[in-house]
Amino acid sequence: MPENESRFSRRGFLEATGFALFVSALEGCGRAPDQYAMAPALGVEGAFPGNTADYATVCGGCSAACGCLVKSRDGRPIKLEGNPQHPLSQGGLCATGQASLLSLYDSHRLKGPRSNGKATDWAAVDTAIIEQLDAIRQRDGAVRLLTGTTVGLTRAATIAEFLDQFKNGRHVTYDPLSTSAILDAHKQTHGKRVLPRFRFDRADVIVSFDADFLGTWISPVQFAAEYQTKRLPHGDPPAMSHHLQLESRMSVTGANADQRIQILPGQIGVVLSHLAKLLAEKAGENIPQESLPKSPIDQTTLQEIANRLWNARGKALVVCGSQDLSTQQVCNLVNELLGAYGHTIDIDAPSRQKQGDDVQLTELLDEIRQGMVDALLIVDVNPIYDLPGGAKLLPLLKKLPLTVSFSQQDDETAGASKYVCPEGHWLEQWHDAEPVDGVVSVAQPAIRPLGNTRSLLNSLAVWMGHKANDYETVQSYCKKVVHPRSTTTTPFQSFWDRTVHDGFATVKPATKGATQFKQPKALVTQTSETKADTFELILYPKISLLDGRHANNPWLQELPDPISKATWDNYVCMAPEQAMELGIQTGDIVRLKTGTGKPFELPALVQPGQHPETIAIALGYGRKGTDRFAAIGPEWI
Repeated sequence: MPENESRFSRRGFLEATGFALFVSALEGCGRAPDQYAMAPALGVEGAFPGNTADYATVCGGCSAACGCLVKSRDGRPIKLEGNPQHPLSQGGLCATGQASLLSLYDSHRLKGPRSNGKATDWAAVDTAIIEQLDAIRQRDGAVRLLTGTTVGLTRAATIAEFLDQFKNGRHVTYDPLSTSAILDAHKQTHGKRVLPRFRFDRADVIVSFDADFLGTWISPVQFAAEYQTKRLPHGDPPAMSHHLQLESRMSVTGANADQRIQILPGQIGVVLSHLAKLLAEKAGENIPQESLPKSPIDQTTLQEIANRLWNARGKALVVCGSQDLSTQQVCNLVNELLGAYGHTIDIDAPSRQKQGDDVQLTELLDEIRQGMVDALLIVDVNPIYDLPGGAKLLPLLKKLPLTVSFSQQDDETAGASKYVCPEGHWLEQWHDAEPVDGVVSVAQPAIRPLGNTRSLLNSLAVWMGHKANDYETVQSYCKKVVHPRSTTTTPFQSFWDRTVHDGFATVKPATKGATQFKQPKALVTQTSETKADTFELILYPKISLLDGRHANNPWLQELPDPISKATWDNYVCMAPEQAMELGIQTGDIVRLKTGTGKPFELPALVQPGQHPETIAIALGYGRKGTDRFAAIGPEWI
């Protein structure tokens, strides 16, 4: 070592390191900064710290409104399960329902109200909205409240009371996963616009046309509970129900069927029409109709289906997932010929789980385009994302004098609204539901609101000048409307306490009887055929994301699809024969173009059971806020 460089002796080194250790020890003796994960919950009478308790409520994951039990510890929900006592869901709870727990603790939920994209307080928002609503009321302006299906009785009554303040006020309902054609068809054939309650527990023969009733159609938990009662051999000799599924892509329901037939979505109406003619011949009835197009299913198979259904008259059920009105009318005719109404189909105590009206939605969109709407309040839907061409609504909504979104997330529609009044999570508030006429559920909050949010009931009450809280509003409605429908003479307080404890009450149906069946004027005479080198595109919901409202939940993003086993990303399902012809393998990136739309790319997934003339893509992906999931995992993935 050069002489001009200082040497560091062994003694000096030990002295320096000892001093450094001494200083670091002193640093460690200091008080660590206080960090609060969550405010401590208030004590619950009769509860012991660390112990769990179950509370009955109503699942708000979708409009099926299944019975739910919340497992709570120290005032915080930690697990969701089905309520085994509930007469509809019978202890079941789907993936979206169970994963809703994570959505409660989602840090990306809106914490409070916003005005023109900036955080504000409720007093300022209420003052501004009340002033604008008063001005609209004085000039008889148009107020539209756009929601998804409203199964809550108190919620629907409060909306009606709010809109009654305006001469030109209207409640418009639409479902992103629509069943509007079923309701419209029953308006034509039975005189009232209702969604029947399909009784799979009473059916010995089930024929389903593209209705994934065990996966995503209307109320899959309820239908699965009823369906499984007939899938165990019973009687002497032992017998079980027979299930035939006709569909274009492999679904959860198709995977469980006894027999499965591939057909194109546009061929459903023609197949149903041929089936109706065969059943009418057996019933000795005449259906005036010119010659039908050739059935894509051979005559022998059609005759076998008709014979099986006819032999199970009164215990047969035909369901259809098509959104074509004439196809649904023919489906009603088939069920009428089979004597299904009053047995396997109940329209005297119908379902309220899907009430969307596509005609009213179209009228509202026309009003918005023409600048005829003064105030638009949007609840539980995201039209800019949900609707075809919804992006074109963005500039139109910004031009409206008053737009209010009640979204929990900063979604596409909330970003285009002047005011955002976020609702709390369904586990944070009192509400009720009547998913099926005669089964009323009451939901109690399982935790205090984690943010400065407010329920729709509370917001509308404030804007109407009322001071009642959610508990009083729900209880008052139950006392006034629900309790008089009780099948017993129990005093109200006892009835209320029991309903809250159980989570539901069975009461008398409120629906009036239907008129006599009216036969459709004509059968379906049009069928779809794909052109050469083209495919019929099928857009379908997955059990995890549905219409996309749960896309911000990573538990559901990483949930493997029960058919494809794929997670996290979207893909294009293709039939093996078509994939082989095009030289495509699972994982290859394919480029697609629909009509005049822009091309887009997705990975391919070769799916056995897919109709060779179709490709299928799931809904629910690409929502605002889900781009953060792209950064999950190591870069090499």
